[in-house]
Amino acid sequence: MRHGTDFGNGAADRLFFQVDEQLERYRAAKRAAPPSRHAVLLRDTTERALLVEVVAWIRATLAREHPELPLPPADLDPDAAFAALATLVQEDLVVIRRLPDGDSSALAVHVSIPTGWRPERIHGASFGAIHAPVPDFAKHPAAEQSMVAAMVDRGPYVRFVWTVCADDHLDHHPEEGRRAPWRAGGPGFLRVERQITVPFPAHDGSLFLIRVHLYPFASLTRDERAVLATAIERMPPAVAAYKGLAASAPTVLDLLRGPER
Repeated sequence: MRHGTDFGNGAADRLFFQVDEQLERYRAAKRAAPPSRHAVLLRDTTERALLVEVVAWIRATLAREHPELPLPPADLDPDAAFAALATLVQEDLVVIRRLPDGDSSALAVHVSIPTGWRPERIHGASFGAIHAPVPDFAKHPAAEQSMVAAMVDRGPYVRFVWTVCADDHLDHHPEEGRRAPWRAGGPGFLRVERQITVPFPAHDGSLFLIRVHLYPFASLTRDERAVLATAIERMPPAVAAYKGLAASAPTVLDLLRGPER
């Protein structure tokens, strides 16, 4: 959907950067993440110009949306400024460059709160390679190039990606994060990523914002839990395996259909 679409959250849906009472918790998670997850690849003047433009846009947007946040010094190099701005907000940041041959490359990555994937593996990777593990995601080069063109030339757009998990830990890196197993009678959480693409067509690039939101099953209404249970029941096996639900789905469904709080 177009960014700014009202999903029932009023002014918050019009913001690129959503700040709430958990800001310090997200910042702490970012400080704890290993530096190896982050990279800025300024391989030529074109990439440097793109990052300079992205940094300027982030600074201007934060100054408009959240004037209370202390912005880093304006004279920082673009790579240092990108990292400083990324640690200031609750969103993770990725900058994608569209290459002259139509391919793409992740030239700046600052991801501390992944949902089951490894940010350190996408440095310099194409948009298609980044999403290769996702079932049925743009497997044809023409489809990949079309999606990159939408990110670079049009928008900004917003989409939501969801899964469920047995804990509310922010960092779900497969090796370095924390992830609790599902258990009968235990807690459950709906984990939603709000993803925004911001186009920079003059520089053949796009900024990708990823914000994780966590909702305890107990906070959902009976109708919301029923919708979620139906989605899990009807999930194709490949998607269930990708989300780590192939074996745990029965436990998750029992939690969702348990007594309402």
